[in-house]
Amino acid sequence: MKKFTAFVLSALLLLACHCSALAATPYRTFTLGVDGDLVQTQTAYDPIRTMTRFGEETLKTPADLRMGPDGNLYIADTGNKRILVVTKDGEFVKEIGSKKTLKSPKGVFVAEDLSVYVADENGRKVVVFDQDGKVIREYERPTHPLFGEGSPYKPNKIVLDKRGNLYIASTGSTNGIIQISPTGEEGEFLGYYGANQSTVSFLTSIKKALFSQEQLSNMAGIVPTSVRNLTIDGKGMVYTVSQSNDTSTLRRLNVAGKDTLTPDWWYEMNTAVAVNSSGAIFTANANGYIMEYTSEGDTLFIFGAFDYGDQRVGTFKSVTGLVADDDYTLYVLDEILGSIQVLKPTEFTDLVHSAFRLFQDGKYAESKEPWQDVLRMNSLFTYASTGLGEALYREGNYEEALEAYRNGGSQKGYSDAFWELRSNWLHTNMGAILITIVVLVAAWIVIKFLNKKTGFLKPVIRAKERVTHLKPVWQMNWCMMMLKNPFDCCYGIKREKRTSCWAATGIVFIYFVMHVVNKYFSGFLFRTVPEGYYELFNDFVTVFAVFLMLVICCYLVCTIKEGEASFKNIYVGGAFALTPLLIALPIQLLLTNVLTYNEQFFITMLQVVAYGWTGLLIVLMLMYLNDYSFKQTLWIIVLTLFTVLIAAALLFVVYVLISQLIDFISSIYGEVVYRFVKKA
Repeated sequence: MKKFTAFVLSALLLLACHCSALAATPYRTFTLGVDGDLVQTQTAYDPIRTMTRFGEETLKTPADLRMGPDGNLYIADTGNKRILVVTKDGEFVKEIGSKKTLKSPKGVFVAEDLSVYVADENGRKVVVFDQDGKVIREYERPTHPLFGEGSPYKPNKIVLDKRGNLYIASTGSTNGIIQISPTGEEGEFLGYYGANQSTVSFLTSIKKALFSQEQLSNMAGIVPTSVRNLTIDGKGMVYTVSQSNDTSTLRRLNVAGKDTLTPDWWYEMNTAVAVNSSGAIFTANANGYIMEYTSEGDTLFIFGAFDYGDQRVGTFKSVTGLVADDDYTLYVLDEILGSIQVLKPTEFTDLVHSAFRLFQDGKYAESKEPWQDVLRMNSLFTYASTGLGEALYREGNYEEALEAYRNGGSQKGYSDAFWELRSNWLHTNMGAILITIVVLVAAWIVIKFLNKKTGFLKPVIRAKERVTHLKPVWQMNWCMMMLKNPFDCCYGIKREKRTSCWAATGIVFIYFVMHVVNKYFSGFLFRTVPEGYYELFNDFVTVFAVFLMLVICCYLVCTIKEGEASFKNIYVGGAFALTPLLIALPIQLLLTNVLTYNEQFFITMLQVVAYGWTGLLIVLMLMYLNDYSFKQTLWIIVLTLFTVLIAAALLFVVYVLISQLIDFISSIYGEVVYRFVKKA
C-alpha cells in the first residue's frame, strides 16, 4: 500500500510539473519538415520573465531595442522622448535625451565608444549623444542633389558600421536605406542602399499603362515597400526586414547592397530583426511569431503567439525590437505592452546550437554525436539530419551521408554524396561493365549469325508477328507513323481508317501511366512531390479532363473555321501526337535516378526536345487533317486555348452555383428537421 501511494504521489508530481511547464510556455514550437511543411518540435525557448518596470521607470510605446558593448540594453522610449538604459536584469542605469533634445526617438544604436545614435522621426534628424548623455552631433536632412527634393527624411531606425557610416531607415522612403558618411560637419550623403524591389506582375503592367502616377503611388505592388527595421553584424552585413509578402521581407545586404540571403521559409509583415555573434538570425512579425534561422537562411525554429488580452508571458502584441545575446538569450520589446520579455533556449535548443557551432568550426566528427542526440529526441528535426549528413560527408562516409541527406530533405547534399558514391562505384566496376558490354554485343552477333544459318528463332518471330497483327496492337502501333511521316499518319487516320478511338484512348492511358510513374518514382533529386504522397485519382481526372477539354474546344473552333477534321480525327490525332512523350518519359525516369544536379542539363534538353517535337506534331496534325495553312493553324491553336479558358471559367461558375444550391438545400433540410424535432 505504501509503494502504491508513493507511486501515485510521484505520478501526480510529474503531472503537476508537466502542467506547470505547459503553463509557462503558451505557444508551440515548429520547424520545417522534409516536404517544407511545419512540424511541431520540442519547445525551443522558454519565456522566463517580463520586465515592465525598471526601478521607478516604465516604458511608453517603445520603438527599438539594442544591446551596447557594455552589455546594457538601450531602449528607444518613444512616448517618453528618451533613450532608457537598463541592465539585462532590468535594473535602471540612466536615461539619455529629453523632451528638449528629442521629439520622437524611434531608433537607437550604440557605437563601440558607447556614443548613442538616435533616429528622431518627428525631429527629422539623427542625434548623437556621448555616453554621458551630451549631444555631440546632429545629422539633418541631406542637402545633396542626389537625395531628391521630394524624398522623405524621417529617420526611424539606424545602424553604424565599423567605419562610422550611418545606415538610416526613413519612414515612407522607397528608395532604400539612406547612407551617410560622418565626414564634414553635416555628414556626406553617400547614396541610397539596398532598396526593395517591387514585384511587377501582368496585372501590375496593365495598371501602369492605364492608371495615373497618383493612383499608382497608392497601390501595393507598384511602389517598393520601405525598410521597417534593420541591424548589422560584426562583418558589416546589414540585415533588413520589410512588411512584404515575399523573400524581401528578410534580406542580408553586402557592401554593394546586394541581397545574399534566401530564407527557406518566411512570414510576411516582419517588424524586427536581430543577429548574434554566431551568425544566428532572428526575426519577429506582426502576428507575434519569432523565427530563428541559421546564417545560411535555413529555418531552425518558429515559435511565439499573439497576445489576445490574457497577457501571458511569451505572447506578444507588437514586437518592435529584438536582441539576441551571444548565449542565444532573446530580449523582445513590445510596443503596445510596454515591456521586454526575456526568453532562454531550452536544453534541446542548446544541443542544436552546440552541434551547429562544432560543425561551423570544422569539427565534423565531434558534431556527429550531438546531431544524433537531437535526432533521438526528435527524428523529424530535418536540419539535424542535414547536419549529420554534412558531418558524414566530410568524413567520406558517403553512403550514410546519402541516407541522412534524404531524411533531411537536402537535395543539394544528396546530389554531392550521390556523385561521390557513383564515382566510386564506376571506378570499382568499370572493368566488369566493359566486359559485360563486349559479351552482350558478341552474343547478339552470334545469335544473329546462328539464326541466319539455322532459323532457330523463327517460332519467336512468328509469335511476335501474330501479336503485332492483332487489331488493337496494330491500331495503336500506327502512332509510330506520326514520328516517321506525319502526313501519311494523318492520311491513314482520316481516309484509310487505320486506327480507332479505342486505340487513341489506349495511347492516352499509356501516357497517363508514364506521367504517374515519373511523378512519383523519379529520383529523389528531381521528384516534385513528397515521398509517400499519392493522388492517382486526381492525376487520372486531370490528364483525361485536360485532354478531352482541348480536343472538344479544338473541334468546335475547327468547325467554325471550316475545318475538314471530324471529332474522331482530332481525338486520335491529338493522342498520336503524344508519341514523342511516350518515348521520352521512360528515358527521363532512368536519368532522374542516375544523374545529379551537375548533369541536370541532359534532362532539361530531353524535355525541351520531347515537348517541342510534340508541339510540332500537333501543328502538323491540325494542318493535314483540316487542310489549313501554317498561319491558319497557329490562329486555330490560339483560339482553342482561349476557348479552353472560357470553358474553364464557365465550369467554375457552374461549380460555385451548384455548391451554393447544395448548401441552400442542406440549410433548408436542417431547418425543417430542427423544427420538426422541436415540435415533437
